[in-house]
Amino acid sequence: MAPQQGDAGGSLTEYVAVVVLVSAVVAAVLLLALPNPVSEGIQRAICMALALEDCGADPDDVAADEDYEPERCLQTRLTDVSGYQVEVVLTLGEEFSFITETYSNGETRLTLVDNSKLEASLGAGANVNVGKVFQLGAEISVGGGVSLPNGSTWVFDDPEEAAGFADDLRTQQKIELTKSVSPIIGWGVEQIWGPDLPEPDITRRAVETSVSAQAMAGLKLGRDRDDEAEGEPSTGGIDGWSVNPKLLIEGGVGVQSVLGQSSDSRDGSTITTYELGGTAHINANWVVDKRRPAAGRTGTMSVVRDEDGGITRLILSQAQATGLTSTVTTTSVTVETPEEQAMVEDWLGLVAADQVIPLTWDSMAPTELGDDPSPFERWLFDNGRTSRVHYDNENNVYDVSAGAKLGVSLGLGGTWGGESMAVNGAEYLGAPSDGVREYVPYDTCA
Repeated sequence: MAPQQGDAGGSLTEYVAVVVLVSAVVAAVLLLALPNPVSEGIQRAICMALALEDCGADPDDVAADEDYEPERCLQTRLTDVSGYQVEVVLTLGEEFSFITETYSNGETRLTLVDNSKLEASLGAGANVNVGKVFQLGAEISVGGGVSLPNGSTWVFDDPEEAAGFADDLRTQQKIELTKSVSPIIGWGVEQIWGPDLPEPDITRRAVETSVSAQAMAGLKLGRDRDDEAEGEPSTGGIDGWSVNPKLLIEGGVGVQSVLGQSSDSRDGSTITTYELGGTAHINANWVVDKRRPAAGRTGTMSVVRDEDGGITRLILSQAQATGLTSTVTTTSVTVETPEEQAMVEDWLGLVAADQVIPLTWDSMAPTELGDDPSPFERWLFDNGRTSRVHYDNENNVYDVSAGAKLGVSLGLGGTWGGESMAVNGAEYLGAPSDGVREYVPYDTCA
């Protein structure tokens, strides 16, 4: 009788199989019990160890909201304005602005703008206008104009250094205004008191065109309620302008466009800016009713190129202003490869300004990815850094003018004062998730 075969080999194999099966069950139970981030990490580690496919993305490679925070935002802008205009059929004017801008990254920019204007207007009527205090007359007009707002900008990392240099720029602003009125006197003043200014970091040349139509009839005496700070009661007397009778009806529409180019001497780059905006308002005031402020929207597209002409950045911006507040939504995206350059050039097309028109009603912020996105739309969604910043505005620019219109216009006027805007809230678009990007607080801005 043959000796009986042992089953040791079979028992060992079966034992190993049972151990593997039990281990798998235990692992599955543990994975279900563990928090998602931990269990997903273990699952991916097992998948990678067994050299399987489709193990999912590395958690370290998944973008966080902080990765999409914009590099900086504009926090304050202060503008001092002075100028004049002479109207004999055509309106010729000169306006000088001194602008101080501070950014969230500590940078301060000081800009001196020389804006030459040429305007034409046809209509009928007569009026007297003294700042925001007194208006009397009736008129209807249709006009258009061209202006050249050329500017020079100096950039500072040290706020104290910027503050010291600002005094020199204010002096130069007054000298430039004097030179525009009397070149000989202005030249003499500059030789004696003119500051020694270094070459600007950025220079800008631009052409602005505008078309408008407006009508006005009635009387207004006193300052509008909108000129007073919100939430502050009138103080009465002279400061409060408690006597404020108005029998005034007015309305108007306007469209303006700007084409500008800036050159940065620091790195040789250039920025071509296309801007299109519009305003509309209609007011009817009887006695002391509060007037409705004009509402306006502006779309701006900036294309940044290096010294060789290659596109390095695309900036899309929309500004909405109503009364004493405004909101600016800006999307900036860096162009890194030749393929991306070609894609952006193709999107811009032969007439790049056409892409600005949608920005007047759509900010183009990449909040969600459509069902069938183009390569440009997907690139913007995946890489764009978008901020939405809210500002409080104050306008203390005053005009003093008098004129008459009998087919053509005659008049004389002056402008002075200032404007300011300061951030009061901000958010930015966080990282993409399931085809959607949500706004999150932008604490370093506000």
